[in-house]
Order: sequence, then C-alpha cells, then structure tokens
Amino acid sequence: MNDQLELEIARDREKHEKKSLGLVKEKEPINKKVSTTDPESGWYHKGEHEDVFAYTSQVACDKNGWVLAYTVDAGNTHDSQAFPALWKKIKEFRPDFIIADSGYKTPSIAKLLLDNEVRPVFPYTRPRGKKGNLRPNDFIYDSYYECYLCPEHQVLSYTTTNRSGYREYKSAPEICASCPRLGICTDSKNHQKVVTRHIWKDYLDICEDVRHQSGMKELYKQRKQSIERLFGTAKEYHNLRYTREIGKSKMKAKVGLTLACLNLKKWVKMMAGRPFYFGPKCIIYLILVKFRRNNKKQTSNVTSLSSI
Repeated sequence: MNDQLELEIARDREKHEKKSLGLVKEKEPINKKVSTTDPESGWYHKGEHEDVFAYTSQVACDKNGWVLAYTVDAGNTHDSQAFPALWKKIKEFRPDFIIADSGYKTPSIAKLLLDNEVRPVFPYTRPRGKKGNLRPNDFIYDSYYECYLCPEHQVLSYTTTNRSGYREYKSAPEICASCPRLGICTDSKNHQKVVTRHIWKDYLDICEDVRHQSGMKELYKQRKQSIERLFGTAKEYHNLRYTREIGKSKMKAKVGLTLACLNLKKWVKMMAGRPFYFGPKCIIYLILVKFRRNNKKQTSNVTSLSSI
C-alpha cells in the first residue's frame, strides 16, 4: 500500500501543479525500548498505568465463530499496519462484508476492501480535538472548487499535499483575525486555520454510507457473538491473556495451535449426539493413536538414557 500511496501523492501534486517531492531525508535515530530477553517483542501500552513487552495477534473468523486466519506481530504494531498480511490470507474466502473495530478504520484499508468489492462495516468514531472547539465536520468540502468552507462562509484554499497523503487547506489569516469564532476554531499564533483531507478520504465517506444502511448496525453487533467471544475464551481458558513464549515463531505456533483447538472444540460440540460415522472419526482416531504411541516411545527412550 505504501508504493501505491506514493504514486497517488505524486499524481495529486502533479494535478495541482506542485513540484514532486524529493527523496526522504534520513531521520535521526529514535530511542526505542527493546527487550533484552525477547528483541522480537514490542513495547505495548496495555492500560493506563501498565506497559509491557508483548505480541499482538490479528484474528479473522466467520459469523459462526470459526477461525479463518490469524497473524502475530510485535506489540507496538498498530492494527492497521498488520491488516494487509491478514487480508492476504482471508481474501480467498471472498467475503461480502468485513466487520472490524475502529482500529482498522483508515483510508488505506477502506480503499483496499472497496477495490476488492468487499463492504467494510466500521463503527462510529467520535470527533477528536478539544471539547467545545469546531470539529472537522463543521467545515464543508467543495469538490468542484477544491476547497473548504468554514461556518462563517470563508474559503480555505488548497496549498499542498504532504508525504503522508493529506491535502492541506488553509484560511486567510487577515480574515480569521477578526472572526468571532476564532477562539473555538484555532490556537495558531498567526490566526490561520489548517484543515487536512486524505487523498483516499472518499473511500471513508463510502464506509460511512455503508454504516448508515439498513441492517448494518445489527450486523456490527454480531462481533460480540463471534470474534469478541472467541478472544474472551482464548484469554480466559487458553492462556492467551499474557505472552508466555519467547520468540515470535514460538508465539505464532502457540496462537495457531490454540485457535485450531478452539475450532476442534466447536466441531466436537456440534457432533455431540449425532449418528456415528466411521470414516472421519477413524482418521482422527488413528492420528491421535499415532501421536500417543510416538510420545510414549520417545518418553521411554529418554528415561532409559537418563538412567544410564
């Protein structure tokens, strides 16, 4: 997605007759907390007064709670950054909807899903900023004239498109200086209001339209019956509340085995009380017997060597 975003930024700047952005300057190294025990883990903000080194797992399931795919990343990886890897695993199922929390509500993910003819169902997110100040929704976007209009009917003109993919719209400071709403509009010293709009913001607007469609609110509520219940079971009964393995590969294996067991447990509950079918149960029985025999054989060998 980063390469595609860079191309879109270059096209947008060319469209507005702006110079192309040069090479990114090397940033000064940032001090990061790295675990001496497990360098692959990440510094995770767990609560208000608790920060730990941990891993984060992204899990996808269907409406009935069957686990379809998962990924494991360092604890400091944002949900939106980990989603592309998860999407590569679940796109083969060709879903009609993807229901996700606000952590995945980004322009890049919205574009990725809509381009693949998948309808994203995201929750409502409250406007950010100081309480009592003007919100971004208070400024009207005019796509024809490529500008914003403030509540006092003044124009915020386009100035540039930055490296992050946001177009910047700025007001005229001489007009804002005498505005009656200046105190609740901006805190800038030069009395200039800046509004940003991502070049893929139209995809987020489509997601908002989907959210207001009939039945989407009820569909989003099903998360607590599927993925939220799955996470709760894994944390409470299968030791996934804390990171208990050292190394990403070990943690990935643990998460995968746990989720596979949850699928098996669901299947066993479904099969309980049904007629006995010899074929599939015979296969599972042979696998379990082989595992137990090998396990016993290995244990006996180790015991005999230890005795010597």
